[in-house]
Amino acid sequence: MAKIINITDKFSSEQPVIQIGEKEYPIEATMEAVFMFEEKASQGNRGAFEAIEAALGKEATIELNLNKLTVKQFKVLTTAIAAAMQDMTYEEAAARFQTR
Repeated sequence: MAKIINITDKFSSEQPVIQIGEKEYPIEATMEAVFMFEEKASQGNRGAFEAIEAALGKEATIELNLNKLTVKQFKVLTTAIAAAMQDMTYEEAAARFQTR
């Protein structure tokens, strides 16, 4: 008989969320969204804004007023999104992507 590897419990359907203050923002974490985030984020400034919008949605990006964030805040936000998408802690993502 073939060995059965049950991965049912590994397929969590919970949507990742980042929290800023009292507000929670759900993150789109499908493979399609992750690939789009990575592609857009590597395309420079405008692409980084588009990557965040793809992950958070237009309403959240308007609410966060991305143009008014500091560079440090922007890096923290993109690191948090990457961490949420890849089911990592913020610290793991920060170390992996070396954002300071």
